[in-house]
Amino acid sequence: MAPTDDSFTIIAPGPSDIDQDGPSIVGDPDMGFAGLRHFGPDLIHHTQLKIRSGLATPDFMLVDSPGMIDSPHAAANYQSPSSHVIGGGYKGGVPRSPNHLDRGYDFGGVCRWYADRADVILLFFDPDKPGTTGETLSVLTQPLAGMDHKLYIVLNKADQFRRIQDFARAYGSLCWNLSKVIPRKDLPRIYTMCL
Repeated sequence: MAPTDDSFTIIAPGPSDIDQDGPSIVGDPDMGFAGLRHFGPDLIHHTQLKIRSGLATPDFMLVDSPGMIDSPHAAANYQSPSSHVIGGGYKGGVPRSPNHLDRGYDFGGVCRWYADRADVILLFFDPDKPGTTGETLSVLTQPLAGMDHKLYIVLNKADQFRRIQDFARAYGSLCWNLSKVIPRKDLPRIYTMCL
């Protein structure tokens, strides 16, 4: 398996292939990303733009977020849906989530910033970790709360299962983990994808 990327990568169509770093994206008023300044330089330096020519659809932007992680800090600071405390403290005037110790910026706040502007949110789970990280549970209960109308949950790499029982086990585990944090009678539909 490839290591998890630690940057927000924006992919957009264009006439030629161009890569830009975070400061140039945030500094360009025509790009629409100036609001990310609020989250500080750690986020800006973990943001990149990849403009690619020859994409089939010319009118879209795709934002690939870093993979969600589980660390002792994230798991220890996870707030259940019934909790009244969201986030923890301030540093440098920027509100920080419990995950700021892992990333250096308010990851949940950045997810919410992008989610508010997105038409569709695809949340991918791999078969080996079907929704078990503290950061995933935190993002589902806080930044993505109220986004059900545009959130699609995807169990990725379904072709890696050798037996249907393994698929059923991973799917059931994902359903169980999501049932703990999604306050609905029925779970949302979980889509599957193959490589």
